[in-house]
Amino acid sequence: GVQTCALPIYACSPAELKEFPGIGASEQRRILARKLLDQIQYFGKRADALPEWREAARIQDPDDLWRLWPSLPILTKKDLQERFPAAEIGQRFGVPGVVNSTGGSTGEPTRFFHDTTMLRKTQAAVYFTREQLGWRRGMPIIIVWGSERDIGREMSRKQRLHNRLRNEYLLDAYHLSDETVSRVLKLVHKKAPVAIYGFTSMLEFVAEAILKRNAALRPGLIAAAWNGGEMLFEQQRDVFLRAFGHPLLNIYGGRELSAMACQTHEDGYLEVLRPWLFLEIVDDAGRPVAPGESGRLIWTSTVCRGTPFLRYDIEDLGTHNTESSTESGISAIAELHGRVAGLLELPDGRKINNIYWNHLFKEVPEVKQFQVILRSTGQLSILLIGAGFSTEREQQLRSVLRNFLGNIPVDVKWVDNIPRTSQGKLVQVMRETPSPTETVVL
Repeated sequence: GVQTCALPIYACSPAELKEFPGIGASEQRRILARKLLDQIQYFGKRADALPEWREAARIQDPDDLWRLWPSLPILTKKDLQERFPAAEIGQRFGVPGVVNSTGGSTGEPTRFFHDTTMLRKTQAAVYFTREQLGWRRGMPIIIVWGSERDIGREMSRKQRLHNRLRNEYLLDAYHLSDETVSRVLKLVHKKAPVAIYGFTSMLEFVAEAILKRNAALRPGLIAAAWNGGEMLFEQQRDVFLRAFGHPLLNIYGGRELSAMACQTHEDGYLEVLRPWLFLEIVDDAGRPVAPGESGRLIWTSTVCRGTPFLRYDIEDLGTHNTESSTESGISAIAELHGRVAGLLELPDGRKINNIYWNHLFKEVPEVKQFQVILRSTGQLSILLIGAGFSTEREQQLRSVLRNFLGNIPVDVKWVDNIPRTSQGKLVQVMRETPSPTETVVL
């Protein structure tokens, strides 16, 4: 059956991540080719294998697979949802692990299964990246994130104790206010030196408020800082540095693959966490792009044995350069074009982070797609595609929304389809202009 496990810090060693960048390119290629072959031989023999995987699993020479690899199918979020149902993988293949879900950055939460080994290695990767940015074990971490209460869940007593033992302090920040800023400042001064991380737009809000208060922190109080969940832009780096006295660095990751790449200094590229991950950047036709050319980021996990993250399109765009491209593949992302959540200002003046809706609906299995529209009248319209609610389930959702939004009127409507942009994208949150036929993407 499906099992869970307690995962202490560095439940598996990150030594491979530390040593790999110092190895010669030909040896890097040999190691990666061997790992890719191990993966294709495992997944190619599973009952849910794609035909191309079955054929490739016959290969014995890693170099032969390396040459064939770019012709294998690219997996999409839709493939994960329809061809590899997360809830079935553990029991069907006797793999211990857990089911998790993305936040659904385009309105479509994607569920997946992480096996125990991958859980241990992705956790090791998270702590490895934090140490690369200046965090040390035992250092307090201030987390500017969202509250589980705001999506109708309570953090368990066990989880609260776990956070406290790890010296982590989570601030509820779906609602951003002066109180959020005051709590950040109080924790920094009480616990310094500290590390701080959070959604980029949330950290930007706090930093701007600190500067308005003339309460900029002296250097040394913040020992490490990184963003999460969103893009990081130069103006955000600047305001954070002026407010916190420390640079904000970039960790790129996602729920599917955890930490994927990190920036170790302000002007540095995002270094891919190889050899646990293998990155390709391709155009719309699936062909490798040239250095400097933007393309789709295609990721392969060399450690997963649950959901097959083999040539997985995570739906972000990026570039690489000549320096970071060798015979072993792409070692770093030069420029990332990823997710921007942003803030939504409600009619009563409160600001909420748009990531709230992702985290709310990823916990609602009936919902396959969603879109939130703030109408010019001040009403929120929520369009949903999926199985529909029972009366009890709808009451539960409305209760959660009432607790979070207060008296903001909310219209929940199940629809057959949600209009997409001219580029075919399902937009997550929109604001209606005074003209009822025009909306603004947030």
